[in-house]
Amino acid sequence: MLVSEIDMISPSSLSECLAFLAQTNKKHKLLAGGTDATVRMKEGNWRPEVWVNIKNLKELRYIEEKEGCIHIGPLTTHTDIVRSPLLQKKADVLVEASREVGATQMQNMGTIGGNIGTASPAGDTIPALYVLGAILEISSLDTKRLVPIEQFFTGPGRTVLRVNEMITNILIQPQVPNEIGIFQKLGPRKAQSISIVNVAISLRMIEGRHCQGGKIAFGAVGPTIIRAKKCESLLSQGPLTEDLIQNIAKIAWKEVMPITDVRATATYRRDMASALLERGLYRLIRRWENR
Repeated sequence: MLVSEIDMISPSSLSECLAFLAQTNKKHKLLAGGTDATVRMKEGNWRPEVWVNIKNLKELRYIEEKEGCIHIGPLTTHTDIVRSPLLQKKADVLVEASREVGATQMQNMGTIGGNIGTASPAGDTIPALYVLGAILEISSLDTKRLVPIEQFFTGPGRTVLRVNEMITNILIQPQVPNEIGIFQKLGPRKAQSISIVNVAISLRMIEGRHCQGGKIAFGAVGPTIIRAKKCESLLSQGPLTEDLIQNIAKIAWKEVMPITDVRATATYRRDMASALLERGLYRLIRRWENR
């Protein structure tokens, strides 16, 4: 199929878009920022009969806090996230992850909904959303459902989205004052490459180096994002001393499930997952002590 043979429609509202998804029998793909579209088409992975251009649905681009929850529209760009005072204060790990999504041009065009919907195990914002306990609002013309992000992905490039559905809202719990987060990424080129390994960490600290608990999520080391629950269970076992941090990092080596591909071997990914987690925990502790 030639690119010129693919139709494109541009709905003027969310309701119009959902109506099209409900009635069409053509193979279609939503197009927001389009940062992945050309690459995927060249790879032969994406060959829709219709592109559904949703970029101009302004009603899906917002960042707001209401009823104790932060709501992020799926068409919110990574630049929007990086510049948001609300997210800088209450979702720092997501801000850091968005800052690492490609070059500036990609951050200006790429959307958080697109990063989620592409369902790449290496998607930078996805581990951050895991540790923030994100819930996705998924809508069709007639119904809405809420899906925890950890239940959304079924494999590389695969999700629970039905053909007549789209993501219409992303809900995250705001960080409390004693909660701090960090995102770490390893890629061939600084901030302009697909992650070889990435990790998001969120800790709830108390006095000194003591931690009430936290969440750790790795990307690019399994078929979907991996929550390192064995590592998490050690976070509150005592003060986060150098020995405890190193032990947690060693557990990470066993928790991840990477493969060998053209970008890295499985062993290298395990080593780097452990190293990134160790480095991230050290940096968080320093940040906490210097607050």
